[in-house]
Amino acid sequence: MRTIIMFTALKEKVRQRVFYISAIIGIFILMLFSTGGATVSIGGVAVTDYRMLAPILLTLINALSCALAVIIGLGTIPNEYERRTSHLIWIRGVSQAEYHSYLTAANILSAMLSELILYAAVLIYLLMKNYGTDLWRILPAYLISSLCVCIISLLTGWLSVLLPRYAAGTVSAFVMIAGILYSVLDLVKNILGGFSGKMLGVLLYIIPDLNGIQAQAGNFLTGGDVDIHILLKGLFFAYIFLVLLLLSRKKEA
Repeated sequence: MRTIIMFTALKEKVRQRVFYISAIIGIFILMLFSTGGATVSIGGVAVTDYRMLAPILLTLINALSCALAVIIGLGTIPNEYERRTSHLIWIRGVSQAEYHSYLTAANILSAMLSELILYAAVLIYLLMKNYGTDLWRILPAYLISSLCVCIISLLTGWLSVLLPRYAAGTVSAFVMIAGILYSVLDLVKNILGGFSGKMLGVLLYIIPDLNGIQAQAGNFLTGGDVDIHILLKGLFFAYIFLVLLLLSRKKEA
């Protein structure tokens, strides 16, 4: 019964138009980027080196995947309560915590599937740049990057239990954007100093470093060093959001 809940929700998510539209747009942008139709410049100098371009490519994938995770997860739990299908679950002895966790698991799998599709562009990119010997690095890099999707999906699932849909979406989107821009905000914090810098530091303390996690995926793909500490912090945030999701209850039930 419990696995049926997850796979039914997963099939529903895969059938949604937003899933395919987002994947198509993402693949188009990434293919344009990787085939040279678009260029990246730093200080007016075009960046063409693989070890500089690949992390940028993964950062774009991560941003698209996290945004899709918010969109996919925002309505899943509220929709079940609006359709009153949740009451068919209660009479079968499934708790709210289990129900919410399986629905959120479907959201995570959907977002990870979309990210996997986007990683096909990285595969093509490596082949076109004649880096076939690095193909084995794609799967571990994908798994590292997927931690960001898991964190955002768990956060969105938890907030969708407690808050109205648009409020949950606003908070989730804010955390996602702040997490992706974490290094920029950290730089601003150091520049500001004083009370403003301290307040921004508090904000950064409670927001997952999605940029740092994604950077480790890029480091692995290009043969650089991976900071395990950043990944452990990401896993800790995922664990906290999971616990909060399991402890949350929806009054309509």
